[in-house]
Amino acid sequence: MTPDDLTTAVMSLHREIAVLYAEVARQYELTSQQTQLLCLLGNDPPSFGTIAARLGCDKTNVTGMVDRLSRRGLLAREPDPTDRRVSRVVLTREGDALRREIRDTLATAIATRLSTLIATDPTRFAPLAALINP
Repeated sequence: MTPDDLTTAVMSLHREIAVLYAEVARQYELTSQQTQLLCLLGNDPPSFGTIAARLGCDKTNVTGMVDRLSRRGLLAREPDPTDRRVSRVVLTREGDALRREIRDTLATAIATRLSTLIATDPTRFAPLAALINP
């Protein structure tokens, strides 16, 4: 497996996963970025800056996403206990339940799609298959 083969396979898989995120997001009346935001939240509430860095966007985009998801009752803002200037984003009970459901749906969709990709184009996806099933 050459670095070029691996890069090509990863790029192809990235595109496929982006499509899956969009499909799953539509099922829940969310955008892909809102879905990604929900999925990255967990027990350690991130700041807006951390979320922006993880999603590869500007903090102003995060503010809009958090506002929309907050209006749906999925997220809340909490002040940082050590720095009053910083707000942290936390899941509500409803948000946590939806996050778990979305992650389960995505995991199933990704596993199914990856199996299909490997079966239909084993040459291109063999490097990924080797990494997943050593």
